[in-house]
Amino acid sequence: MASHFDLPQELVDKIVSELRNDIPALCTCALISRDFLPWSRLHLFSSVRLTGGNFYAFRTLIASSPAVASYVRRLEMPLMASLPAFVLLPPESMARLPNLTKLSTHCDPFGFRHLSAAQHRILSDTTRHLTSVELSIDRFWTLPEWAALLNGCATLKNLAIHADPTALWSEDVGLEMPVAPPEDAPRLRTLRISGDCKVLGPLGAWLLPSGFLVALHTLAIDVDYVLDDYDPPDRRLPLVLAGAASLEVLTLHLDPPMPLSTPADVPISLASFPLLHTLHLKDGPDAEFGASLRWLADFLHAPATDHITPADSALESVSLAHSLVRRDIDAVPASTWRALEAALLASPRLHALTFKGYGKYSVGSAPGAFAHFAGTVRAQLAGLEARGVLRTVQ
Repeated sequence: MASHFDLPQELVDKIVSELRNDIPALCTCALISRDFLPWSRLHLFSSVRLTGGNFYAFRTLIASSPAVASYVRRLEMPLMASLPAFVLLPPESMARLPNLTKLSTHCDPFGFRHLSAAQHRILSDTTRHLTSVELSIDRFWTLPEWAALLNGCATLKNLAIHADPTALWSEDVGLEMPVAPPEDAPRLRTLRISGDCKVLGPLGAWLLPSGFLVALHTLAIDVDYVLDDYDPPDRRLPLVLAGAASLEVLTLHLDPPMPLSTPADVPISLASFPLLHTLHLKDGPDAEFGASLRWLADFLHAPATDHITPADSALESVSLAHSLVRRDIDAVPASTWRALEAALLASPRLHALTFKGYGKYSVGSAPGAFAHFAGTVRAQLAGLEARGVLRTVQ
């Protein structure tokens, strides 16, 4: 018998009936049984996560079954013990996935340094239709390779990059980043950056000159700083300002607080973000709670301009996550609380203000710490409590 496609259909249907509760087996049966309609096959094969156990079988399957390959919409290639870095997906295999639109992967899944010019062209062609890319970076030298690929991906709307701080602390970030002509560059809707803050430099050198962020809807910069990284210039600032006119959702890590003026001393405030309706703020275990609150108050005290006044603010939701340390909360000056409450009460559309307390250094907090945290916040922001917008969560 040449292949399983030569099995009598009655036998195939019998096998399927016996394996209805065995999902991995059903995935195989879905290829050949008429009991499975196209939408069933799409459901089973639309998202594929490669591991060491299925990697080579997947390559063989898509090489021998083009119909199966056409169902794959999302491909995940995480770097872990079951899928080591030396297990590479050839560009030729990527080319067999004509409907792939979402890719989540470690930074070097194809072996960039060993690709021929022809394979580079194949990769460029196969990534042109991606709409969403998630990268986990543990080697900075791969960033220019990804930039060159994604510069030609006009359909790209969502980009998420995590820089592994444990692997990158000693790496050089002085990279030559390829820049796309502005007329050809993608226009991102969502950009999420996390991990080591050193990734902000090369990302800015890549994304900003081409106008990747001019239509940005959601920006999350949740990066980790150490003391050596506190020196200016602040690499968050250009990325935030590039999307200010269109941003609706902004997430920032405030350790340290981001400057509220440009290098040319132009003030930055809520007035700089006319469409912003959701603001998420976080700070690290070394951050001062009072400094984070003061930053928020200063940001919200939007000076009236020719285009926007505080009453015009679109802001609907604000959240701030901070570690539960009693001395940090008790050290906040009363003037800071008053300034923050006044700024928030001036936002007419605000319907949710959330303070989240968590254990410092990811360990359990002292008994009663959250109750003290919640009680202090509610007592100091009594006007917002009376309006019914204030929440405290653990």
